[in-house]
Parts: sequence; structure tokens; C-alpha cells
Amino acid sequence: MRFYRFWLIFLGIGLISLDKFSFVGFARDYVTIFIEKQVSLSIYRVRNYPLLLILNTQQQRELAKENADLQKKVEQYSVMLQQSQNQNIEIKNASMLKDDVVYNNFQQTIAKAILDVNFFANNQVLIDIGSNKNINLGDAVVNKDGVIGQINSVNKASAQLMFVTNPDFKIYLQSKTTKAKMLAQGGGHNSIIVNYIDKSDNLQVGDILETTGLDDTYPMGIPVAKVTKIFYENNGFNNAVCVPVVNYNAMQYVLVLHKE
Repeated sequence: MRFYRFWLIFLGIGLISLDKFSFVGFARDYVTIFIEKQVSLSIYRVRNYPLLLILNTQQQRELAKENADLQKKVEQYSVMLQQSQNQNIEIKNASMLKDDVVYNNFQQTIAKAILDVNFFANNQVLIDIGSNKNINLGDAVVNKDGVIGQINSVNKASAQLMFVTNPDFKIYLQSKTTKAKMLAQGGGHNSIIVNYIDKSDNLQVGDILETTGLDDTYPMGIPVAKVTKIFYENNGFNNAVCVPVVNYNAMQYVLVLHKE
């Protein structure tokens, strides 16, 4: 009986030593901790999965909204930067016109065009200066491309500009190549009608028509229109349809001319 007790005590001491000083105890503890960790994590996920799913979806929506807002702001800043660059170019071009010798006899003032409903409906546009800058009825308005039109209404701080395409606008022009004179009138819808063209003037599609300088409103030789179509009549004269040389949609800054 004592013999068995001795061996049981010896076996117990051996197992305790094996458990404490060998890899068996370490492996057992590692497996136990790993299993307990995975079980606890699984229970947490099961209990909180719906909440985590909703939170993740909300976060994705918020991030998507923030990304869209950021992209919109970048686009707005890009447009503003482009507009600023275009304005600087327009101002520079208008300023360069002031040094042109053909404008020496004219008082010159730079103005900004303000698009409104009249731009689309009546071929007119506002500018941001008026009688406060000595703008007067009948003053000519040009840019680097050519003639835009004429001032037809003046307020203290603004004025209305009538395009050469306005049906109420009339001007005598001449062919840039032959110098033949003819009467032009606005045709609306970005067009200019030229009447009473002598058949011997040999006007061609693509010809540029410019100011004559005889009316004291515009200097001579400023481009106004380009011929796009000619109508051959039987009354000794021809008619033509033209388009303005100025692109009104890209117009920002203009030069107002006043005869000194």
C-alpha cells in the first residue's frame, strides 16, 4: 500500500514538473487562451453584427458624400481659376487695344460685360460703367476681334450695349479686299444682313467686312462681319448674310470708344 502511495506521489510530482517546465503546459495555455479569444470574438460579432453593419454603411455614405462635396469644390475652384485666367487675358487684350494707333483719336474705357436676359432675347448686354465714366449714347464698343456694337442706353453706373446683330443696328461697311461700300443691318440670331451690294463689287463668301471710318463713330478698318452666303438678285444689287467676327459667348471685357 505504501508502495502505491509512493508511486502516486512520484507520478504527481512528475506530472506537475512536466506541466510547469515542459512545452506541454505552454501549449495547453496557448490553446486555451486562443480558444477563449476566438469564442469571445465570435460571440461579440454575432451579438453586434447588425450594429456594425449599419455603422459601416453609414460611414461609407458619409465618406461618399464628403468625396462628392470635395470633388464639387475642386471643380468649382477649377472653373473660378479658369474664369480668372480668362478675365486676365481679356483685360490684357483690351488694354493692348488702347495702345493701337487706330484708336488714338478716341477716348477709351475698359468695361465688363454683364450677361442678362437681353443677351439672348434682344441681342443686347449690360456693361458695368455708365455716365460716371463718361459713357455716352452712340459710343462704339470693340474688343480684340472687332466691332461688338454701340451704346444705346446709359445709366449712372451701367450702360446697355446693342450688338451689331440687333435688328435696330445699322452701319456702313466696306470689303476688306475691294473697299466696296455697302449697308449692313442686324438680322438677329447671330446674323448680319448686307443689302445693296453692287454686282460689280465681286463680294465672295468668306470675305471680311470692316468699318469705313466715315461715320466718326468707329475707326476705319475694324473687322465687323464675315460673309457666309450671297443672294444674287435681278435688280442690279445682291444681298448677303454674314456672322459677326466677335464671339459674344466668350466676351467678358470690352473697350468703349468715345470720339474726343
